[in-house]
Amino acid sequence: MSFTGKSENYLETTLENNGFFPDLSLGDLQRLYRVPAEYHQEKVEHHLRLAMLDVNDDLIDQQEAWQTDGHGTLAAVSDKALGGKNSLEEQYRRAVFCKATATLFQEFATINRREVGEHQAKESDSTAQQYQAQADRALRSLRGVKTNITVELL
Repeated sequence: MSFTGKSENYLETTLENNGFFPDLSLGDLQRLYRVPAEYHQEKVEHHLRLAMLDVNDDLIDQQEAWQTDGHGTLAAVSDKALGGKNSLEEQYRRAVFCKATATLFQEFATINRREVGEHQAKESDSTAQQYQAQADRALRSLRGVKTNITVELL
């Protein structure tokens, strides 16, 4: 039990990825992005899996380029690390976790409706947009784009 009186039991399930990108833990999503423990495991798992699929699809061309260069996994692409964690894998986790968190928070009102004040941040469109923007920044970083704006000549 935490100081808030709410449970701190984290889900122990790890979702297997496609072999190139890292497997991801539901508990890590809950701990790092404060996904409420009151969400049912199936819902969290579903949204994390969908976010993994979306991010993997967004990075398909980049993954093919990395594999063409002889890299079998994302961790093998670069040995840059911070705090013992591979930098590219951390950006990947950020992209997936933020995307999953954004969709989970958008759906909170359909899961459980209580007093507006207590759950305003969980239901806020701006909270979901913030997480989606973070996911987009992480994807841009994985593609090697260092700015938040890209212009393309058609």
